[in-house]
Amino acid sequence: MAGCQSKQSPTTTNTSTPLVSSCLGDFRMRDLELLVESCDEAIEQTPNQADLHRDRALVLTLRGDQAKACEDVEVALSLLKQSKQPVDPMLQHELQVRQSTCKQSPTMAESD
Repeated sequence: MAGCQSKQSPTTTNTSTPLVSSCLGDFRMRDLELLVESCDEAIEQTPNQADLHRDRALVLTLRGDQAKACEDVEVALSLLKQSKQPVDPMLQHELQVRQSTCKQSPTMAESD
């Protein structure tokens, strides 16, 4: 998965800050809190990167924080809609699937 690789793109923003393409570098389930912090820092540096919000949504889901994960999914989809760059169709599809899951989440919780 491209989102799970730790790398910096040579592309730069107006402030010449390299875009971070992922915050999931050395992913380990026992380090979920550290991964959230890593994603928070990456998003603080480049808040308009949909990939980062997608990554943090994944980690938040694994931590059991579905509500915050769904917020990140919505932010990521909004960023893709606003983007003037070509959109990665796989990223868009993944986020749409997650959005569908988010919309079903309250219904699934009620059936327990």
